[in-house]
Amino acid sequence: MNLETVGKPLKEEPSADIDSDEGPFYFIRDPQDNDDSDSPSLNQSRDRSGRVATSSNEVVDKLIVTQIRWLYREEQGKKWSPFIGYDSCQLEWKYQKLIVHGDVTDNDEILVLVRGGLYEVDIFNMTCSSVYWQDDTCEVMRGTWFYQSNRQPLDIDLAKQIEEEHMAKFKGEKVETIGTVSAKTPMVHHLNVGNHHIDWYSTGDIYLYWNTTGHRIARSIGQSIGFSKASTSGYRLVRGYPVMATLEDKPPPVSHLVFVVHGVGQIMDKSSIIKTCADLSKGKQKVVRKHFPDLLSMGCVHRAEFLPVEWRSPLNLDRGIVSSITPERLKGLRNALNSSVMDILYYTSPLYRSEIIKCLLGELNRLYALFCERNEGFEPNGGKVSIFGHSLGCVITYDILTGWNPIHLYDQYLSHERAAHPDLDTVSEEQKGLAAELQEARRKVAALEDQLLATNQVAVAISTMSLKFKVENLFCVGSPLGVFLALRGVRPSGKGSIHHLLPKRACQRFFNIYYPSDPVAYRIEPLIVRHYCTIQPVAMHRFEGKTQPLYHTMKTVPYSAATKGGEEMKGAEGGTSTSPEENEVQDEVVEMAPTGSPQSEKRRKSSGGLWGMWSWSEAKETQSTKSTSEGKAPSRFSLRSRWYSEEMPDTKTDPLEQLQEEMAAVDSVPSWSSMDFSSDEKVELDERIDFELKESSYGSLYYAALTSHTSYWSSLDIVLFVMTQLFPNYLENKHE
Repeated sequence: MNLETVGKPLKEEPSADIDSDEGPFYFIRDPQDNDDSDSPSLNQSRDRSGRVATSSNEVVDKLIVTQIRWLYREEQGKKWSPFIGYDSCQLEWKYQKLIVHGDVTDNDEILVLVRGGLYEVDIFNMTCSSVYWQDDTCEVMRGTWFYQSNRQPLDIDLAKQIEEEHMAKFKGEKVETIGTVSAKTPMVHHLNVGNHHIDWYSTGDIYLYWNTTGHRIARSIGQSIGFSKASTSGYRLVRGYPVMATLEDKPPPVSHLVFVVHGVGQIMDKSSIIKTCADLSKGKQKVVRKHFPDLLSMGCVHRAEFLPVEWRSPLNLDRGIVSSITPERLKGLRNALNSSVMDILYYTSPLYRSEIIKCLLGELNRLYALFCERNEGFEPNGGKVSIFGHSLGCVITYDILTGWNPIHLYDQYLSHERAAHPDLDTVSEEQKGLAAELQEARRKVAALEDQLLATNQVAVAISTMSLKFKVENLFCVGSPLGVFLALRGVRPSGKGSIHHLLPKRACQRFFNIYYPSDPVAYRIEPLIVRHYCTIQPVAMHRFEGKTQPLYHTMKTVPYSAATKGGEEMKGAEGGTSTSPEENEVQDEVVEMAPTGSPQSEKRRKSSGGLWGMWSWSEAKETQSTKSTSEGKAPSRFSLRSRWYSEEMPDTKTDPLEQLQEEMAAVDSVPSWSSMDFSSDEKVELDERIDFELKESSYGSLYYAALTSHTSYWSSLDIVLFVMTQLFPNYLENKHE
């Protein structure tokens, strides 16, 4: 067989992973608009859906590259999924060259990149393996005959026997179909193959039957009442895949690469970051279809690709010492904590922090180098890179971008120690000489440290650890970075720029995304301008939303209590009543919700649990003691008595409901109500950083607090936001 009939060698380029049930994801050009002389020529045509339409002059001949479809199956027992047209053409050409013709040279590449360039197929072993991560391999097959009903391929050996029989009997004959096969339709050919037999009613009407007892009984009953054999238990077969493989059916080149960095807990499930990254990729396809249809158009040269970055599994930080000191009681719970929360302790330890930094940094650089090797046009065409971090992964990524090191805190300490100690100015005359000697010793130590640092050994060690690419965007989701920075001594600069936190040379844009109920997440904006703790984070658009204004056009929205004056804010915190007796009790009893709020009304109606018992007794005792000491009769009024009755509270209230109400009550009291923002209240941020996801209003607050930190991966709202930042021009054109 001549290679000319198979197709010309194709340059290996990435393509997309498409689910067979949804059809081709990327644009397929209509055959009427195809003027490419190099495209395969068939004696077939396609309608606008891509289905093969038999022409009047088609004859039975060998299948060509565009009729054959390669497929993959991720797990045994699942359905086969077809590769997109471009990938299938690549695989078929390589198969013909290496297997059929045996044209193998020493320099010949036997692997073919498929599924967006994330996987590669070994033609000899018929396997499809991931390129950028491990332990992800599936089987592939070459499909020639298919069931018409579900487009699933026949077994390779069965399809081979049917193909040989079909070519031996009907080669060169005109392909014809007779439509519906009735009981009177004559059979023109028959073949027995194992547990099956195949009947030909014409060159285009072929049916497969099972020879099992159940199928035979069904056929016998059906034929006895007048039904045809084909309609009772037959499976209609089609030769060649119903949708032709075309060279145009391929994705655009990758223009934006997004590294996905996991947080804590990866050691419990090494494949979790791969699964979660796959969820982001699936969400990306849905978002593109609905909100970015221009990315699917012919000629588009932009595409985003998500790559998982797994940094925890290769590390063996304590050589099992923590496991050895773990008590046996509650071993399962303790092991779960050791595999998750312990990562934070490891990172804050000076013994293991550098090892974690080195591992993540090396993995990012390795993946980038491998990606550029497989996508040679990425850097020349101005490809951009962003990082999507979760939980602790955000903190590690931030430290890599900024080069922060605990030695910086020591430098700050040294700067403080070099200054004249204030206590040395207050010593007695007898101790002046000793104080002078101490000051001179401090000066000599500082000079020696400067001399040592002049060798630049520390600077060289730090400079060797850097990323090999520039970062365009840093997306932090469920991030504790805010509290890490606060504990490192970062304080608001009073300016609208984020330069003192993350310089533009390190990263162009920084986004902090979180669920309001995520207990691990913290805000960033108040670390830049303090009064932004009174400003609500930007509400992120919903995937289902129709009206979605551009984020940079959205105005800042203060919290409701932030718009009140100082006295009103205090009243909101301490209640609106001005009775002296009320104020006295308010000074002694901690308030958990403003008077008249929905939370306080719930408290009045529901007062069970240990908290209710304590509040009832504490308020009663406090008020009684104060009234007795002042010579007054104990008053029946107290702040808690408005929430709880004088009777012993009902202890049958659901503890979870009680806890949820307590959490809601605390949320209603603003933590910034007593702060003074007069110095920077007019300063505005150059760019917003904090973005808040909308949560369902039907779920339990307690449940949301437990699950929100791991719910980011499946959120289409997050994927929409990320795509909006990666391709802002497409969304702006849509608004225009």
